[in-house]
Amino acid sequence: MSAKKANHAFLITVICYVGCAYVIALFFPELGENLLLGNLTCELVVTMPILLFALTSKEKLSDFLGFRKIKMSTIGMTALFTFLSMPTVTLFNLISQLWVENAVVSMMDSYQIGQMSFWQLSFSMVIIAPLFEEIACRGAYYHSYRKAGSSFGAMLLSAFIFALMHMNLNQAMYAFAIGLLLVMLVEASGSLWTSILYHALLNGSQSVMMYIMVKTDPTVFSNQAQAVSTDYLLCAIGVYLMLTAITLPAAWAVLVWISNNEGNNGALSMLWTHKKKDKTLTLSLVIALILSILAMSGILFEWINKLIVWLMAI
Repeated sequence: MSAKKANHAFLITVICYVGCAYVIALFFPELGENLLLGNLTCELVVTMPILLFALTSKEKLSDFLGFRKIKMSTIGMTALFTFLSMPTVTLFNLISQLWVENAVVSMMDSYQIGQMSFWQLSFSMVIIAPLFEEIACRGAYYHSYRKAGSSFGAMLLSAFIFALMHMNLNQAMYAFAIGLLLVMLVEASGSLWTSILYHALLNGSQSVMMYIMVKTDPTVFSNQAQAVSTDYLLCAIGVYLMLTAITLPAAWAVLVWISNNEGNNGALSMLWTHKKKDKTLTLSLVIALILSILAMSGILFEWINKLIVWLMAI
Protein backbone atom coordinates (compact mmCIF):
# COMPACT_ATOMS: atom_id res chain seq x y z
CA MET A 1 0.00 0.00 0.00
CA SER A 2 1.29 3.46 -0.86
CA ALA A 3 2.11 6.11 1.73
CA LYS A 4 -0.49 8.38 0.11
CA LYS A 5 -3.25 5.87 0.86
CA ALA A 6 -1.92 5.37 4.39
CA ASN A 7 -2.09 9.14 4.94
CA HIS A 8 -5.67 9.24 3.64
CA ALA A 9 -6.52 6.43 6.07
CA PHE A 10 -4.93 8.32 8.96
CA LEU A 11 -6.92 11.47 8.15
CA ILE A 12 -10.16 9.47 8.01
CA THR A 13 -9.22 7.84 11.32
CA VAL A 14 -8.76 11.21 13.04
CA ILE A 15 -12.07 12.52 11.68
CA CYS A 16 -13.91 9.33 12.69
CA TYR A 17 -12.31 9.40 16.14
CA VAL A 18 -13.50 12.95 16.82
CA GLY A 19 -16.95 12.20 15.41
CA CYS A 20 -17.18 8.99 17.42
CA ALA A 21 -16.35 10.88 20.62
CA TYR A 22 -19.37 13.14 20.09
CA VAL A 23 -21.71 10.33 19.05
CA ILE A 24 -20.82 8.34 22.18
CA ALA A 25 -21.12 11.38 24.45
CA LEU A 26 -24.51 12.39 23.04
CA PHE A 27 -26.23 9.07 22.34
CA PHE A 28 -24.32 6.25 24.08
CA PRO A 29 -22.84 7.70 27.31
CA GLU A 30 -22.88 4.28 28.97
CA LEU A 31 -20.47 3.07 26.27
CA GLY A 32 -17.95 5.74 27.22
CA GLU A 33 -18.13 4.66 30.86
CA ASN A 34 -17.32 1.03 30.07
CA LEU A 35 -13.59 0.39 29.68
CA LEU A 36 -13.98 -2.79 27.62
CA LEU A 37 -16.62 -1.55 25.17
CA GLY A 38 -15.16 1.95 24.97
CA ASN A 39 -11.69 0.62 24.26
CA LEU A 40 -12.98 -1.82 21.63
CA THR A 41 -14.83 1.00 19.87
CA CYS A 42 -11.73 3.20 19.83
CA GLU A 43 -9.51 0.39 18.54
CA LEU A 44 -11.94 -0.39 15.72
CA VAL A 45 -11.98 3.27 14.71
CA VAL A 46 -8.16 3.29 14.71
CA THR A 47 -7.71 0.05 12.78
CA MET A 48 -10.56 -0.26 10.28
CA PRO A 49 -9.69 2.66 7.94
CA ILE A 50 -6.09 1.57 7.35
CA LEU A 51 -7.12 -2.09 6.90
CA LEU A 52 -9.82 -1.14 4.39
CA PHE A 53 -7.29 0.88 2.39
CA ALA A 54 -4.91 -2.09 2.49
CA LEU A 55 -7.65 -4.41 1.20
CA THR A 56 -8.53 -2.02 -1.64
CA SER A 57 -4.82 -2.01 -2.53
CA LYS A 58 -5.14 -5.79 -2.96
CA GLU A 59 -2.53 -6.46 -0.29
CA LYS A 60 -2.18 -9.95 1.09
CA LEU A 61 -2.65 -8.85 4.68
CA SER A 62 -0.69 -11.65 6.37
CA ASP A 63 2.43 -10.79 4.36
CA PHE A 64 1.86 -7.03 4.27
CA LEU A 65 1.40 -6.77 8.04
CA GLY A 66 4.30 -9.11 8.75
CA PHE A 67 2.59 -12.06 10.44
CA ARG A 68 5.50 -14.46 10.12
CA LYS A 69 6.42 -17.42 12.30
CA ILE A 70 9.05 -16.94 15.00
CA LYS A 71 11.13 -19.38 17.00
CA MET A 72 10.26 -20.28 20.59
CA SER A 73 13.62 -18.91 21.69
CA THR A 74 12.68 -15.56 20.12
CA ILE A 75 9.50 -15.49 22.19
CA GLY A 76 11.54 -15.85 25.37
CA MET A 77 14.01 -13.17 24.31
CA THR A 78 11.13 -10.84 23.39
CA ALA A 79 9.91 -11.18 26.98
CA LEU A 80 13.42 -10.30 28.18
CA PHE A 81 13.54 -7.31 25.83
CA THR A 82 10.19 -6.14 27.23
CA PHE A 83 11.53 -6.34 30.79
CA LEU A 84 14.76 -4.53 29.93
CA SER A 85 12.96 -1.70 28.11
CA MET A 86 10.49 -0.99 30.93
CA PRO A 87 12.79 1.51 32.73
CA THR A 88 13.06 3.52 29.48
CA VAL A 89 9.28 3.62 29.08
CA THR A 90 8.83 4.61 32.73
CA LEU A 91 11.45 7.36 32.33
CA PHE A 92 9.49 8.98 29.50
CA ASN A 93 6.30 8.63 31.54
CA LEU A 94 7.87 10.42 34.51
CA ILE A 95 9.35 13.20 32.37
CA SER A 96 5.94 13.92 30.83
CA GLN A 97 4.45 14.30 34.31
CA LEU A 98 6.59 17.40 34.86
CA TRP A 99 3.99 19.15 32.70
CA VAL A 100 0.85 16.99 32.73
CA GLU A 101 -0.85 14.55 35.09
CA ASN A 102 -0.68 10.77 34.79
CA ALA A 103 -3.46 10.07 32.28
CA VAL A 104 -3.70 6.33 33.03
CA VAL A 105 -4.27 6.97 36.74
CA SER A 106 -6.98 9.50 35.94
CA MET A 107 -8.71 7.14 33.50
CA MET A 108 -8.58 4.20 35.88
CA ASP A 109 -10.13 6.35 38.59
CA SER A 110 -12.94 7.47 36.28
CA TYR A 111 -13.62 3.92 35.11
CA GLN A 112 -13.86 2.74 38.74
CA ILE A 113 -11.55 -0.18 38.08
CA GLY A 114 -12.33 -1.75 41.44
CA GLN A 115 -15.83 -2.59 40.21
CA MET A 116 -14.51 -4.39 37.10
CA SER A 117 -13.65 -8.06 36.83
CA PHE A 118 -10.02 -8.93 36.19
CA TRP A 119 -10.86 -10.62 32.87
CA GLN A 120 -12.52 -7.43 31.56
CA LEU A 121 -9.46 -5.35 32.42
CA SER A 122 -7.08 -7.95 31.02
CA PHE A 123 -9.02 -8.59 27.82
CA SER A 124 -9.17 -4.87 27.10
CA MET A 125 -5.51 -4.12 27.82
CA VAL A 126 -3.76 -7.40 26.97
CA ILE A 127 -5.72 -8.65 23.94
CA ILE A 128 -7.68 -5.85 22.27
CA ALA A 129 -5.22 -2.94 22.53
CA PRO A 130 -2.03 -4.81 21.52
CA LEU A 131 -3.63 -6.65 18.60
CA PHE A 132 -5.47 -3.70 17.02
CA GLU A 133 -2.77 -1.09 17.65
CA GLU A 134 0.08 -3.25 16.38
CA ILE A 135 -1.83 -4.20 13.24
CA ALA A 136 -2.41 -0.50 12.53
CA CYS A 137 0.88 1.11 13.58
CA ARG A 138 3.71 -1.43 13.26
CA GLY A 139 1.81 -3.35 10.61
CA ALA A 140 0.02 -1.17 8.07
CA TYR A 141 1.42 2.31 8.71
CA TYR A 142 5.06 1.32 9.20
CA HIS A 143 5.20 -1.02 6.23
CA SER A 144 3.42 1.50 3.98
CA TYR A 145 5.84 4.29 4.92
CA ARG A 146 8.85 2.00 4.62
CA LYS A 147 7.88 1.22 1.03
CA ALA A 148 7.70 4.94 0.24
CA GLY A 149 10.94 6.05 1.87
CA SER A 150 13.58 5.25 4.45
CA SER A 151 13.02 2.78 7.25
CA PHE A 152 14.20 5.40 9.74
CA GLY A 153 11.61 7.94 8.55
CA ALA A 154 8.92 5.24 8.60
CA MET A 155 9.89 4.33 12.16
CA LEU A 156 9.62 7.95 13.34
CA LEU A 157 6.33 8.63 11.56
CA SER A 158 4.61 5.41 12.65
CA ALA A 159 5.75 6.02 16.24
CA PHE A 160 4.44 9.60 16.07
CA ILE A 161 1.05 8.39 14.81
CA PHE A 162 0.97 5.81 17.60
CA ALA A 163 1.68 8.58 20.11
CA LEU A 164 -1.03 10.88 18.74
CA MET A 165 -3.61 8.08 18.82
CA HIS A 166 -3.50 8.17 22.62
CA MET A 167 -4.89 11.72 22.57
CA ASN A 168 -3.09 12.97 25.69
CA LEU A 169 0.43 14.29 26.18
CA ASN A 170 1.33 11.96 29.05
CA GLN A 171 0.67 8.72 27.15
CA ALA A 172 1.82 10.22 23.85
CA MET A 173 5.31 10.86 25.18
CA TYR A 174 6.07 7.34 26.31
CA ALA A 175 3.99 5.82 23.49
CA PHE A 176 6.41 7.46 21.04
CA ALA A 177 9.32 5.74 22.81
CA ILE A 178 7.43 2.43 22.75
CA GLY A 179 6.73 2.94 19.04
CA LEU A 180 10.44 3.27 18.29
CA LEU A 181 11.31 0.19 20.36
CA LEU A 182 8.61 -1.88 18.68
CA VAL A 183 9.73 -1.02 15.14
CA MET A 184 13.26 -2.14 16.10
CA LEU A 185 11.80 -5.37 17.49
CA VAL A 186 9.77 -6.01 14.34
CA GLU A 187 12.82 -5.42 12.15
CA ALA A 188 14.98 -7.67 14.32
CA SER A 189 12.48 -10.54 14.39
CA GLY A 190 10.91 -9.98 10.97
CA SER A 191 7.48 -10.57 12.49
CA LEU A 192 4.61 -8.48 13.86
CA TRP A 193 3.94 -11.22 16.42
CA THR A 194 6.86 -10.00 18.52
CA SER A 195 5.51 -6.46 18.78
CA ILE A 196 2.07 -7.81 19.73
CA LEU A 197 3.70 -9.98 22.40
CA TYR A 198 5.75 -7.05 23.71
CA HIS A 199 2.67 -4.81 23.84
CA ALA A 200 0.62 -7.52 25.58
CA LEU A 201 3.33 -8.18 28.18
CA LEU A 202 3.77 -4.47 28.88
CA ASN A 203 0.05 -3.85 29.26
CA GLY A 204 -0.42 -7.10 31.15
CA SER A 205 2.14 -6.22 33.79
CA GLN A 206 0.45 -2.84 34.25
CA SER A 207 -3.06 -4.30 34.48
CA VAL A 208 -2.01 -6.89 37.09
CA MET A 209 -0.26 -4.22 39.15
CA MET A 210 -3.23 -1.84 38.92
CA TYR A 211 -5.71 -4.54 39.86
CA ILE A 212 -3.69 -5.62 42.90
CA MET A 213 -3.26 -2.00 44.00
CA VAL A 214 -6.96 -1.16 43.77
CA LYS A 215 -7.98 -4.35 45.58
CA THR A 216 -5.53 -3.48 48.35
CA ASP A 217 -6.65 0.15 48.54
CA PRO A 218 -9.85 1.12 46.62
CA THR A 219 -8.91 4.82 46.84
CA VAL A 220 -5.42 4.38 45.40
CA PHE A 221 -6.18 6.00 42.02
CA SER A 222 -8.08 8.87 43.58
CA ASN A 223 -5.06 9.58 45.78
CA GLN A 224 -2.56 9.20 42.95
CA ALA A 225 -4.60 11.46 40.68
CA GLN A 226 -3.56 14.35 42.90
CA ALA A 227 -0.53 16.30 41.72
CA VAL A 228 2.81 14.66 42.46
CA SER A 229 5.50 17.00 43.76
CA THR A 230 8.20 18.15 41.35
CA ASP A 231 10.93 17.10 43.77
CA TYR A 232 9.56 13.54 43.87
CA LEU A 233 9.39 13.41 40.08
CA LEU A 234 12.94 14.72 39.67
CA CYS A 235 14.22 12.15 42.16
CA ALA A 236 12.38 9.34 40.35
CA ILE A 237 13.65 10.58 36.97
CA GLY A 238 17.22 10.47 38.30
CA VAL A 239 16.78 6.89 39.47
CA TYR A 240 15.30 5.75 36.18
CA LEU A 241 17.96 7.57 34.20
CA MET A 242 20.54 5.38 35.90
CA LEU A 243 18.44 2.24 35.37
CA THR A 244 17.97 3.11 31.69
CA ALA A 245 21.69 3.62 31.22
CA ILE A 246 22.15 -0.01 32.30
CA THR A 247 19.11 -1.73 30.79
CA LEU A 248 18.86 0.00 27.40
CA PRO A 249 22.25 -1.25 26.10
CA ALA A 250 21.30 -4.71 27.35
CA ALA A 251 17.97 -4.43 25.51
CA TRP A 252 19.84 -3.54 22.32
CA ALA A 253 22.05 -6.61 22.76
CA VAL A 254 18.88 -8.72 23.00
CA LEU A 255 17.60 -7.17 19.75
CA VAL A 256 20.85 -8.09 18.00
CA TRP A 257 20.52 -11.65 19.32
CA ILE A 258 16.92 -11.89 18.06
CA SER A 259 17.99 -10.57 14.67
CA ASN A 260 20.72 -13.20 14.37
CA ASN A 261 18.46 -15.93 15.74
CA GLU A 262 15.80 -15.24 13.10
CA GLY A 263 18.33 -14.98 10.28
CA ASN A 264 17.85 -11.24 9.88
CA ASN A 265 21.49 -10.28 10.28
CA GLY A 266 22.00 -6.60 9.53
CA ALA A 267 18.27 -5.79 9.66
CA LEU A 268 18.76 -3.31 12.51
CA SER A 269 21.51 -1.45 10.69
CA MET A 270 19.14 -0.95 7.76
CA LEU A 271 16.98 1.26 9.99
CA TRP A 272 19.63 3.96 9.99
CA THR A 273 20.36 3.96 6.25
CA HIS A 274 18.62 6.23 3.75
CA LYS A 275 18.31 4.64 0.33
CA LYS A 276 15.66 6.66 -1.45
CA LYS A 277 13.75 9.91 -1.35
CA ASP A 278 10.86 9.93 1.09
CA LYS A 279 7.41 10.26 -0.46
CA THR A 280 5.44 10.12 2.77
CA LEU A 281 4.63 13.81 3.22
CA THR A 282 1.27 14.67 1.65
CA LEU A 283 -1.43 17.26 2.34
CA SER A 284 -3.69 14.66 3.99
CA LEU A 285 -0.91 13.73 6.41
CA VAL A 286 -0.28 17.37 7.34
CA ILE A 287 -4.00 17.97 7.94
CA ALA A 288 -4.30 14.75 9.97
CA LEU A 289 -1.31 15.65 12.16
CA ILE A 290 -2.64 19.18 12.79
CA LEU A 291 -6.10 17.89 13.67
CA SER A 292 -4.60 15.24 15.99
CA ILE A 293 -2.50 17.80 17.85
CA LEU A 294 -5.48 20.18 18.15
CA ALA A 295 -7.67 17.32 19.41
CA MET A 296 -5.06 16.19 21.92
CA SER A 297 -4.75 19.75 23.28
CA GLY A 298 -8.54 20.07 23.52
CA ILE A 299 -8.63 23.06 21.18
CA LEU A 300 -10.40 21.18 18.38
CA PHE A 301 -13.19 20.00 20.68
CA GLU A 302 -13.57 23.53 22.05
CA TRP A 303 -13.96 24.88 18.49
CA ILE A 304 -16.49 22.18 17.61
CA ASN A 305 -18.51 22.90 20.77
CA LYS A 306 -18.61 26.61 19.90
CA LEU A 307 -19.70 25.74 16.36
CA ILE A 308 -22.49 23.49 17.65
CA VAL A 309 -23.71 26.24 20.00
CA TRP A 310 -23.61 28.77 17.15
CA LEU A 311 -25.54 26.47 14.81
CA MET A 312 -28.18 25.79 17.46
CA ALA A 313 -28.61 29.52 18.02
CA ILE A 314 -29.35 30.20 14.34
